[in-house]
Amino acid sequence: MAEKSDLISKTFQRAEKHLQERLRTGYLQKYDHHVVPGYNLNISFSTDDHDLNNIKQLYQKFPYECDLPKPLLPPVKLPRTVLHEEDPVLESVTVKSYMKDDINRILDYYEKHKKDLGTVHKKGIKWSKNNDKVTTVLPKYAAEIAELVELDPDPYLKGNYNWYYTGGSLTNVTYGGQTILIYPYVGELVASPLMPMENALWKPILQKSDKLNLDGTLYELRPYVIGDHCIILGRYKNHCILYKLFMCENKVKLIEFGKQTSTLPYVSGEVCAFNQDYFSTVDVNRTVSLWNVNRKKCITSHKILNSKVLDDNWGSIKYQLLDSHVLIFTDRCCLHHLDTRMPFRLPSLSLCPKQYLEQCENLSVEKDSRHSSCRYVGTNHNILLCDNRFPKECVRQKWTHQFRSIPLLLPTINRNEEEILVLSSSLAGESSVILNTWTYESSHSYNLPITLPSIMETLNEAQLQGLCLDPYLKNRLELCNAGSTLLTNQKGDVFFFVQTSIGDVFYQCITHEDILDKNFEIKEKTVSALNAWEHALMTQDDSIAPLSMSSKCNMKHVYKSFTNKKLQLDRHEEIDDTLDQNWRKSIEELGSYEDILAPELLAVWGISEQVSISLSATPHQKVLNWLETTNDKADSLPSQEDVEYMDTPVSTQELISVSQDPDKRNLNDNDNLEELFLPRVKTKSIKRTKKTAK
Repeated sequence: MAEKSDLISKTFQRAEKHLQERLRTGYLQKYDHHVVPGYNLNISFSTDDHDLNNIKQLYQKFPYECDLPKPLLPPVKLPRTVLHEEDPVLESVTVKSYMKDDINRILDYYEKHKKDLGTVHKKGIKWSKNNDKVTTVLPKYAAEIAELVELDPDPYLKGNYNWYYTGGSLTNVTYGGQTILIYPYVGELVASPLMPMENALWKPILQKSDKLNLDGTLYELRPYVIGDHCIILGRYKNHCILYKLFMCENKVKLIEFGKQTSTLPYVSGEVCAFNQDYFSTVDVNRTVSLWNVNRKKCITSHKILNSKVLDDNWGSIKYQLLDSHVLIFTDRCCLHHLDTRMPFRLPSLSLCPKQYLEQCENLSVEKDSRHSSCRYVGTNHNILLCDNRFPKECVRQKWTHQFRSIPLLLPTINRNEEEILVLSSSLAGESSVILNTWTYESSHSYNLPITLPSIMETLNEAQLQGLCLDPYLKNRLELCNAGSTLLTNQKGDVFFFVQTSIGDVFYQCITHEDILDKNFEIKEKTVSALNAWEHALMTQDDSIAPLSMSSKCNMKHVYKSFTNKKLQLDRHEEIDDTLDQNWRKSIEELGSYEDILAPELLAVWGISEQVSISLSATPHQKVLNWLETTNDKADSLPSQEDVEYMDTPVSTQELISVSQDPDKRNLNDNDNLEELFLPRVKTKSIKRTKKTAK
């Protein structure tokens, strides 16, 4: 018995040791290490190491069922850039990736021919000024690299993903007794009340909604309800806009009341939770600024000094929950606490979780938790719970998410004693839900993170029933995530909403306590909603694909020659009309030809040889003969009164196999489905007049 106890103890100690250590460098270089699983770690683990049964109880099966995502809004009309297979989220990253490949190709060529090309030093470059232009002579490879650097769409954006979208542009507030969803849609910022329906459905009330025009690409929305006021901060690239939301005559109203611009791109912004007149921002230069909305000026601004070399310029700024004078600035390395009552170039407290991370990991997203001293931090492969009460060992919990891309969205919500987190990356389908149970000051997670069903699974379920067969629908549903949020209904069910880069919004319930296989009606409604959404998509006018420029040349000299009125034609070139005319044959000669195989081929189809054309007949006589033949055929056809049955065109629903035995409710008219699941969309029909022969 003692030997078994010692074996269990040694096994647990070995597992604990390997879970805390980092992966080796050789493994990181050879394998896709994002798929390496990991247990939930907890520093305050108090269970007896020898009691294996108690340890097993701490890791239970996920207690809830998640249904399939379904669309909330009518489909957004695709912009022209998406038709060129350019996702708005990945557009800048893709361009910079191509530029990097071209620069590396030039550098490789330089390394191979370094002896022949020679080395160019900065001191040896001579500049000359001519007609207000400064020029110099450089080797070809240096000039090509300089030309590529000038084409950089964003010099501040570095890395493999677009971290401007950190936080997301989709959010919700509970205001005036209603759940209001705030999101960008077709170049406008929309605030729509949501109405819960049966079978885990939601419907936006567009009649009570309000909208404003967007001032560029919206990257992040941060709402705050302060007393009777609801303030929303919208972060764009080079400016932040403050919006105010209120209720008027039982309708939502949205107005803009503040704007702050910057020459450098903003990466984060936050409204003070205790006073709506103050907010803070941070730009790509690590400059944290405090602003007064009423005075429209900066109160204080400091650049946070960096003690370590970081990969890029990403950062996040948040107010501490219990103290409005403390800001939490997060970069790729640490969580820095800044006291705004004094100059904060240097943080008063820094929490560094690097000792619990792999060598390739950096911080990417940050979110406050249920406890005022704890904050969730997402990294390349993990999500951490950091506590500022333990600066030297700040990491109290750790989960592994196994994402391919870096996470940038992290909404949270409280449900009884549980805190629900949904971590998402920019790639479609990469969303994991985490349950963290709080007991007073301590927390523990009894379940491993699970991956939520994606909208692609809804598409697969619909296609198994013969629905949603548009070949372009898959590419549309695989667009990147641009925002996410969590909300609850009156029953306490939690719903996860996600928005794609072009504005399509999908949602799903993630806390079903019943087994969904038995509840067939929920799955049926989900498939019907996607089918109605596809039908609304097919009724849209096709977007015109943009023209792509293959080459470009200067036609200035040609234009100058065409517009020169003094030019005259000196001589006329004689046209050589001595061409070979053997290919021209007369009708009589062509009519004399005979096809030997024609009778055999026509006999198979029961067609006799056509009557030869009379060469002597005039064109007028030919037309009269053709009209008489047509009238004779029309008289031989049966009248409309004698026809008892006429074939009708086959609809797409009739293509379903009889063996599938589709439900009759799935064969209803698509217009009725749109009215049930999607808001009514106004369309204009184009009247066309038929041309009649005179």
